[in-house]
Amino acid sequence: MKTEIEEVLCLQAERYRLMKEINQELVMLLPSGEDVNTSLDFLLDRIGKQYELKCVAILEYDKEKGEIGQINSWDRNHGIVVGFPGKNSEKKQDCFFKGSDKYYLFCEPLDTGTWTEFQRETFQELARMLSIFAALREHKQEDQRKIQHLKWKDPLTGLYVEEAFKGKVKEKLKDWQENMKYAIVYTDINDFSYINDNFGYSAGNDILKNFASFLHSEENMISCRVYSDLFIIFLWDINQDMILQRIVKTSLDFSRQQKEIYPSSSIRLTTGIYFMEHKGENLEMAIENANLTRKSIKGHSSAFCHVYESKMRSKRDEEKQVLAEFQGSLREGGFQVYVQPKFYLSKLELSGGEALVRWHKDNGKIESPDLFIPILEKSGYIVELDFYVYEQVLIYMRSWLEAGKEPPVISVNFSRSHFEGEGIYRRIVSMTKAYRIEPKYIEIEITESLFITGYELVKTELNQLRQEGFRVAIDDFGTGYSSLGMLLDIPADIVKVDKSFLHQKNCENGKEFIQHMGRLIESVKDEVIFEGIETEEQREFLVDCGFHLGQGFLFDKPMPIEVFQEKYMK
Repeated sequence: MKTEIEEVLCLQAERYRLMKEINQELVMLLPSGEDVNTSLDFLLDRIGKQYELKCVAILEYDKEKGEIGQINSWDRNHGIVVGFPGKNSEKKQDCFFKGSDKYYLFCEPLDTGTWTEFQRETFQELARMLSIFAALREHKQEDQRKIQHLKWKDPLTGLYVEEAFKGKVKEKLKDWQENMKYAIVYTDINDFSYINDNFGYSAGNDILKNFASFLHSEENMISCRVYSDLFIIFLWDINQDMILQRIVKTSLDFSRQQKEIYPSSSIRLTTGIYFMEHKGENLEMAIENANLTRKSIKGHSSAFCHVYESKMRSKRDEEKQVLAEFQGSLREGGFQVYVQPKFYLSKLELSGGEALVRWHKDNGKIESPDLFIPILEKSGYIVELDFYVYEQVLIYMRSWLEAGKEPPVISVNFSRSHFEGEGIYRRIVSMTKAYRIEPKYIEIEITESLFITGYELVKTELNQLRQEGFRVAIDDFGTGYSSLGMLLDIPADIVKVDKSFLHQKNCENGKEFIQHMGRLIESVKDEVIFEGIETEEQREFLVDCGFHLGQGFLFDKPMPIEVFQEKYMK
């Protein structure tokens, strides 16, 4: 017969063995990422069978609400079950064992007997052990919620990421109501790079968060941040006018807020709007339509939002066609260099020429530069085309020199896109030296609008080119950006006055205005050239005003460089 002490020692040893086995099983059940819930269910099954229980459960108690939360339960008849199997137990109070302030172990015996002290101590120890793993479950669930939040929400703004946004919108579209209007809005923040460059990325992030706060405060709206300063919004209201009013109000309120913070900037939104027509409409296409609309007004000072029009889709298709054909056509000589002569106004003699480009398509059509140049500028392909034209000019000049003919000065246009990258100086100088052409025969032509952005790089490069012996011309003077004051600081030799000024000659004091403007330009630059001269009357007017150089259809139209060679290089 065992003594009482020996009996207690045996029971304690048995309890120790059980606890050790449970700990080992828990370690085995919880390798990287193993589901804690499944592990708890397994252990409840083990405990229920080991101690011949009617049911056993681990309960999560919410003190604030005063109610039981998540439950893992087992009963002898059904195994793992949903819900709390002991809620109707007559001896419920005696069945609870506290593991922590939040977690309790519920153990109900098969018979109606009471627990021994040893059993109580064992269940109490099990409760403490299981509460640790229940807490681990809670932490893992919180981690999963955080991961899900990162997966679905932009960490900076708290808005949806794009894929989550699309999922939410598709769910909303299932509840489409015919008496409501639905719109996709694609928007970006103008001058955002200016803030990053001048005030730092922290200031840029604050602007993004400020804009997001406007979106968070709106009802009937789902919003996402795509990346950088691009946002997509899905909103609905009783009619289109209400939607437009909401968009305009948000845009104006945001701009006013930013103006108070950054008085020297012009931070505003550029927004494209597409109204959906039916619930089955392709969401990707709707988003693209809104984005096309946004792009169509990007850079327009007079428009900050616009509604999609069907012609924008055909325009986008044209752009895709141009970009798809560009590289092959450039390799195969589809782009041909033209030259428009420049003349002395009084003597009607050649003073030089301007190199232009035309696209000869396979179908025999000659594509207008107005169609393909803006597209190539947007894509950056204009850089390749500009240097292709420049190289063709150098090739012809080399042939003229080898034939003993003095080349006229030819101006070549260079897009502002060059100055968004590495600039033009090194490549121009390198190519010119390779063809052994003296810089005095080359005029580098840039538009006045280039000086509103990237001014320091432009100024530096133009100064370097002039030091090498190249001449620099400012094209389209007077079309919107430059001023006579700016000309003092622009490193250029020639100013080409836009043809729109000739339309003012018949206005009151028109002649005096043009005379004075020309004299002011000549006081700071070497030459003034008037563009777009089409009539003898215009030529005589400019001669009377004392000007010497011009170009236009009156003298000659742009022609293939081979024709220019034959006509003017005899």
